[in-house]
Amino acid sequence: MGFLVKHHKNVIDNLTTKDSLSYADVKQRLMDIDTSDIEDNLALYVSKPSGNKKKGKKSSKSGNSNNSSSFPKTCTWCKKHNPGKSEGHTWNECFRLQKMNKEKKEKEQKDKAEESNVTIEQKVRNKSFYFDMACTSHMTPYAGRLLNYSVCGGSVRSSSQKSMEIVGKGDVVMDCVLRDGSVSSFCVRDVLHVPDLAHPLISWRKLWEKGYTEFGEGDYISINKGTKVVFEAVFDGNLFKIPETSHSAYITYDFWHQALGHLAPSTMDKSLQLYSDANIPAKPLNYVCASCVKSKMTRSPRKSISKKDRKKLDFVHSDLSGPFPVPSYGNSLYYITLIDDATRVAWVQFMIQKSETTKIVKDFVVEMELQNHKTPAAFRTDNGGEYVTKDLKGFFTSKGIIYEFSPPYSPESNGVAERLNRMIGESLRAMLESAPIYDKKLWAEAVLTSVYIKNR
Repeated sequence: MGFLVKHHKNVIDNLTTKDSLSYADVKQRLMDIDTSDIEDNLALYVSKPSGNKKKGKKSSKSGNSNNSSSFPKTCTWCKKHNPGKSEGHTWNECFRLQKMNKEKKEKEQKDKAEESNVTIEQKVRNKSFYFDMACTSHMTPYAGRLLNYSVCGGSVRSSSQKSMEIVGKGDVVMDCVLRDGSVSSFCVRDVLHVPDLAHPLISWRKLWEKGYTEFGEGDYISINKGTKVVFEAVFDGNLFKIPETSHSAYITYDFWHQALGHLAPSTMDKSLQLYSDANIPAKPLNYVCASCVKSKMTRSPRKSISKKDRKKLDFVHSDLSGPFPVPSYGNSLYYITLIDDATRVAWVQFMIQKSETTKIVKDFVVEMELQNHKTPAAFRTDNGGEYVTKDLKGFFTSKGIIYEFSPPYSPESNGVAERLNRMIGESLRAMLESAPIYDKKLWAEAVLTSVYIKNR
């Protein structure tokens, strides 16, 4: 190719500016070049003039210089796509070609993300149940939808007399969409797990045995329990499909962002690398969560202190948060966090009154001694009155635990505990903000969810 670049620039320009080019196309184009032309050029390229060797080199260089300067730069791409604007530059210097390639690359990335969403949506839609009049049992090929799963054996036979193995059974909860737009929740018991089955099936025979009734009208079949409509199936051209809402929600990236406690997108991307089978779509371009924007506004961080080499339970940070405006469903108004400095594992306990702090800390130390066979070496808290008590100081002294206080009015000195409180608060506000029903009394459940996800 080095020889071709020097003597067949037009060939190289044509090959490199093609929108789509395969290896076979390149090979065929090079083979089409006149062989005699290449041999003549090669002979001229390697020939040496008679006489002094050094002079021959100088004259050769001079000749090449004059030859190259006599031909102006021409862009073969602009010559084809922008006539009249091809002079003064080559194709590899052309800003128009570079701009087009950049836009093409961005479009491919966008199409790839949209294709990922469509693929996952199609995969989810294939899990919808169909209503079957001849099926002897409820069955599904997807184990992920089964609750209370248990292993069992046996086999079922299809209409084509194909035998399919039963590997287990469980229960399925369906949120069925009715014609009037309402949603009916329905639990199907004893659904067989048949991996080779083409579609999940709901058996009319099993429903009839349990006292359900059927009513057909046009393209719809309604299954009733007494006067209540349990679910409706609509004819899709081949079978009667049961519309659901429970799975359509899982196809969006925003749903998973909320389900994971408004986890940062960068953290979600790292987690997905560990779980290659997770059906989570790619992050949309320029994705922004309005709840996160409202809940995670911050000030500029202070300068961090270098981390010391500590082992598990060598140093424990603690802080208390509250009171909350409304009590939780357990009547709590406060929560206390305890964080191991080395592992950053956190524990959270809820309190009705601040005076419960001493008992919770004592219980924590005893639990660590029994479960981990190690007593925490040191504690750091702020100067809150719930921590500065004779009872707690005496307990730490009896256990040989070093007790440190952060300076007054300097929460950054107790940064590990304060940072955890901030993370919990942001996640708490975002979860309550995005919930279908805004219920402030659910703050304790949101705190537990946030700490649970953080520890994992």
